[in-house]
Amino acid sequence: MTSRVLIVYRTIPQYRIAFFERLRERLTAAGIALQIAYDRGSDEEASLGLDGHLAGGIEIHNRCISIGRRHLLWQPCLRLAAQADLVIVEQASRLLVNNVLLLMQLAHMTRVAFWGHGANLQRQTASKSAESLKRRISRYPHWWFAYTDGTKERVVGLGYPSERITVVQNAQDTEEIARVVEQQGEADARIFRDVHKLGSGPVGLFLGSLYREKRLSFLINAGEHLVRLRPDFRLVVAGDGPDRHVVEDAAKRFEWLRYVGRLEGVHERAQALAAASVVLMPGLVGLVVLDAFAAGKPMVTTEIDYHSPEIEYLRDGENGLLVADANDPEAYANAVADLLEDDTRYGILVSGCLESRSVYTLEAMVQRFAHGIADALAV
Repeated sequence: MTSRVLIVYRTIPQYRIAFFERLRERLTAAGIALQIAYDRGSDEEASLGLDGHLAGGIEIHNRCISIGRRHLLWQPCLRLAAQADLVIVEQASRLLVNNVLLLMQLAHMTRVAFWGHGANLQRQTASKSAESLKRRISRYPHWWFAYTDGTKERVVGLGYPSERITVVQNAQDTEEIARVVEQQGEADARIFRDVHKLGSGPVGLFLGSLYREKRLSFLINAGEHLVRLRPDFRLVVAGDGPDRHVVEDAAKRFEWLRYVGRLEGVHERAQALAAASVVLMPGLVGLVVLDAFAAGKPMVTTEIDYHSPEIEYLRDGENGLLVADANDPEAYANAVADLLEDDTRYGILVSGCLESRSVYTLEAMVQRFAHGIADALAV
């Protein structure tokens, strides 16, 4: 008899589509039917690349419920959940359906698995009451899919049994970026530099969504210091989001800053990465670290306390740099300038990036997730 699995995702980021497609193929081959239910998201989410469409997925229409400053979400998926042997949901206290699904599990109507970080790592925006609730209910799912080893440690710290946790090593598809950079990187780099008038000096690339936690003002301040140290340095910011105006305003003031908007598709991202010397991400680091690895371009970030779990992949001095003083743009600029001046050290980091890209792959994540689903269904 075919087992049925349902994944309920709030919205599907563009980068997640390949994962769901490959996971569905792998599970189908194993005799497990997978459905994914999701909403298409708002216009603002579209600007962040969170409005992906999954062929064969089930579109639902989430309902937002505001209580004071809290914005809760109801995902209408109970009928689908009742037909599934396992329902996988994102670990988030604002997702009201999670509580109902856990009650359904208690009534032996289905089994529930959580997929998440183990805690809200953006502590400056986290609600204490919501985090307290999250810690309590996170002990009750049938299974856990942890983003990273660090996530597993947090979940075990809540009192959850380690043998029911699958570490998936969260990833995205970067194989095409690596291929494009390797095969046509030099030509692409010349084109990108010519189009954006970058000259022949070092290029720092910011690649990602533009919002407060990315610390764009810090990045621009660091750029000012870098240009004093290296007059031929250029900073390229690629992305879109609510803090776009911060970059646009700065680009009008500084000749060394280029804002190129959101890069569409693999080739545009690969072209920008090929032209870059380093990836500069002084704020929140997420999956973009894998883009840096794929292109063999060291990432430089800071030791803030609200990175996403993927910061675990960056090893200071081996495949990137982690600047200890997170509040000093000049210290950050000095670290970047020192790296650009030291060919031997730079080469070590490039080698570390290329080694890491073979470890944190989408195929490995799909394999781990599929094995975890089979294990969860077997218990």
